[in-house]
Amino acid sequence: MNLIATPSPHCGNSQRRIISCRFAAPLLIVLALLFQPAPAACGEKEPVAKKTAEGLLTTTEEMIENLILQIDNQNAHTPERIELADISNPTPFSESIPSIRPLNGPISSEFGMRVHPIRRTTLFHAGVDISVSSGTKVLATGDGVVSFAGWEGGYGQKVTITHGYGFRTTYAHLSKAIVRAGQRIHRGDIIALSGNTGMSTGPHLHYEVMKNGVHVNPVAYFDGSPEKMMTDKNDPEKTDNNS
Repeated sequence: MNLIATPSPHCGNSQRRIISCRFAAPLLIVLALLFQPAPAACGEKEPVAKKTAEGLLTTTEEMIENLILQIDNQNAHTPERIELADISNPTPFSESIPSIRPLNGPISSEFGMRVHPIRRTTLFHAGVDISVSSGTKVLATGDGVVSFAGWEGGYGQKVTITHGYGFRTTYAHLSKAIVRAGQRIHRGDIIALSGNTGMSTGPHLHYEVMKNGVHVNPVAYFDGSPEKMMTDKNDPEKTDNNS
C-alpha cells in the first residue's frame, strides 16, 4: 500500500508534505526500535563490553573460554575411580602379590593400634608409614589395575591398585599420582611421587595392604613372615587410616 500517493489534485505542495510526514514518522520510529541494541531497548543493563572497568568479560568468546577453564580446573581435582570388586586374576599369583617395598626408607609408624599424631587418641593404624622426602618415586608392589587415583579426605592424594587374588594396595599422602584409573601396571612401575598431602604431619608414604577385604600388616611382605599378616589387631572398629 502506498502511504503518500493519493492526495487530491487540488492539494498544494504543503499539504502533500504534511501527509507524507504523518505516515513516514511511525515507520521511522519502528525502524529505530528494530535496530536499537536490545539491552537498551528493553531497559536492561549496559552490554558487558562497556563495563570492563568493573572487571567484567568483554566478549562472548572470553566468557566461553572462562567457562572451559573452570571446567578444566574442576576436573583436575576430581578423583578417578573404577569400581572393581576384583580383577579376574590375569597374571600369576607370584606377580600379583604385593611382595616388594613401595620405596626405601625407615618405618616411622607401624601397623596396629597407636596414638594418632593429630587426633591424640588411640586408633588402629591400617598400614605403615615410611619416612621419605617429598617427591620420592613410589613403586607398584605387584601387578594389577589402578582402581582409584585422586584426592580422598585425610589420605590426601592417593592411588589404589587392585591386584587380583584378593589383594589390594593403597599409597597415600602423595604429592602427585602418575597413573590413571583403569591403567594396568606391573610390579616396579613408578605410580606416584611421595608427599605430605591430607592429614599428615610431615613428608612420608602411608602404605596399606588388604587381603580379601581385611587390612593386613604390609611388613609381612617385606621380610617374608606371612604369619604376621593376620593378628588380633587387624581391622578393629576404629581406624585412623589417614597418616
